[in-house]
Amino acid sequence: MARSIGQRSRGRLAIGGHPIYSTLLPIPILCFIGALVTDIVYTRSPEMMWLDFSSWLLFAGLIGGGIAGAILIIELVRSGRARSGALSIHFVLLLSAWIVEVLNSFIHARDGWTAVVPTGMTLSIVAVVLSLLAGWFWQSANNGDRR
Repeated sequence: MARSIGQRSRGRLAIGGHPIYSTLLPIPILCFIGALVTDIVYTRSPEMMWLDFSSWLLFAGLIGGGIAGAILIIELVRSGRARSGALSIHFVLLLSAWIVEVLNSFIHARDGWTAVVPTGMTLSIVAVVLSLLAGWFWQSANNGDRR
């Protein structure tokens, strides 16, 4: 059953009735996907610009993910839902993706081809899979779908 617009879960941080975490969650997911795409393009092109784009997207995703993660921790502590199955899985997956991308940022700090192939590309793929799964479990937790 859908919640009415005025009804919000206890403990959720919101601005104007809009949950902050749900608004910020797509930022790291999209930035990590974008970094993977620019890594793929870089492997097919000699342009260093694509490596720079990957680094910038990783940075933006890490900042957005860090802010979103901090807000999620506050929400979980305030609401007492920290032990919920789907929420716990979501948090672990998102944290894992963030840690993988921190490592990936260090790999991308290298110069040229070795910054992407093969380690950077592998870490990007792992982080994208983890972040997409985290988004999936976030939807499951919010819709009450515990499959």
